[in-house]
Amino acid sequence: MQQAIGIQETSSATGNLARLEFENIERFGVYKRLYFEDRSYTNAEELRYAGSLARVLQGYGVRRGDRVLVMMPNSPELTAAFQAIWTLGAAILPVIPQWTAGEIVNILRGAEPTVALTIGPLAPRLEQANAEVKTLKNLLVFGASEVAASVDISGALKSAPPIETPADTVPSDLAILLYTSGTTGTPKGVMLTHENVAAAWESTYRQNPAPEPGVMLNALPLTHVYGVLAQNIANRWGWSTVLMRQFDPTKALEAIERYQVKYLPAVPTMLMYLLQHPEREKHNLSSLSRIISGGAALPDRLCKEVERVFHCRVEQGYGLSESASVATGYELKEPYRPGSVGVACPGVEIRILDENDHALPARSNGEICLKGANIMTGYWRDPVATKAVLKDGWLHTGDIGFLDEDGYLYITDRKKDLIIKGGENISPREIEEVFYRHPAVAEAAVVGMPDAVYGEEIYAVLQPRAGIEVSAEELRMYVGQFVTKFKVPTRIILQPLLPKNVIGKILKYKIRAQLMSELGGPQ
Repeated sequence: MQQAIGIQETSSATGNLARLEFENIERFGVYKRLYFEDRSYTNAEELRYAGSLARVLQGYGVRRGDRVLVMMPNSPELTAAFQAIWTLGAAILPVIPQWTAGEIVNILRGAEPTVALTIGPLAPRLEQANAEVKTLKNLLVFGASEVAASVDISGALKSAPPIETPADTVPSDLAILLYTSGTTGTPKGVMLTHENVAAAWESTYRQNPAPEPGVMLNALPLTHVYGVLAQNIANRWGWSTVLMRQFDPTKALEAIERYQVKYLPAVPTMLMYLLQHPEREKHNLSSLSRIISGGAALPDRLCKEVERVFHCRVEQGYGLSESASVATGYELKEPYRPGSVGVACPGVEIRILDENDHALPARSNGEICLKGANIMTGYWRDPVATKAVLKDGWLHTGDIGFLDEDGYLYITDRKKDLIIKGGENISPREIEEVFYRHPAVAEAAVVGMPDAVYGEEIYAVLQPRAGIEVSAEELRMYVGQFVTKFKVPTRIILQPLLPKNVIGKILKYKIRAQLMSELGGPQ
């Protein structure tokens, strides 16, 4: 393990995130920074590989200001893609590998990338999506692919001389274009600049400086802003990272013991799986010193159980894609306050506003609003949606909560209809629109219900069209053709009428109450 070295207070990577990799070597020397599936890579090896990838991308026309679509699971290639794209001054457009071709079409149509990076098994889905919009000109693949129009760049990477100097960008240049469904069901592209992302990790560092380098286990998807934040923080602090292709509790426990993992960023669902694993007690997990929980609310009971079993402090915080995943957190010296997600991270301001945008006093519920250098610049090519949430520099989150007298934030309600399953935001409207395309469905309402494992599970209550017979299983199979398996409702209930108000709007709060009464929630 590398020697601990003092970390300077600020990073020059604010102007170009690619500089973080160079700073990492300057500050900490050469060390094994990435472990992935029984292989290890030094920071110098990672930097050379990313530089070669940047050279290859440059050969396919990628320039400053371009958007490069990247669709692949966690891997060294994915971490290199971030660095390579930023080196050229371009923006990365991460796409979740589980998305269907129909979901990808919307991203291609909105962002108009001309170059895509992927792996062989995923290339056909990208080709299928691109056939409808024809924005991609080059489909680059790590390895072989059955798509004739794709290009295997493996050979070119071996001979390409690395680009060793990042492009001259400015802090306001776009770094990540992250599509999120939000509450409307229509995917919106969150624009995060180099300054936004750098401010997020600097804020996190200033709240809890790492005393010395250690090992972090990252099983969060790097296509999610939380996963990106964790990876950047590791590089900023000089940590080594054990990167998992995807979360697997058995492999995670093995990795914690094998690599003496100190730091574990996670979502509550991951923590629950680790706690409930039948072979947990067979592993020596004493190296763990910090568990960081985010992505969804962490129940007090689960928090206490994690601390009791793993004998380490659990930090939890609050953030959104629009805030580069950072808003609040806990200082290690401060005791945990049940129900609170902590205080504002350094550089972040929080206000609780009423419906007229007036500030509310302590312990008064209102909309949580955020301000700071980490806040997005807006939604891609959507000025109306941007104006609705960004007002005078303040991000109106749509979440409801209050601050106590000491500045600790408590979230009392999530965005009204958004379902948060396993830390992932799922738009009910997206699923409802699929149901509405079925000829037997007259009306549809998709809601989230409490679930012991995922936090929330997906329920659908449907009103069939008169005279048309259809079963819940038939509808489940139908919707599964258009959305990822994770979004398919656990239960589908058919009933003659849905509750509505006087103007005909479906009342979802009544549907939730009905489900709680009749079904008792998910079992």
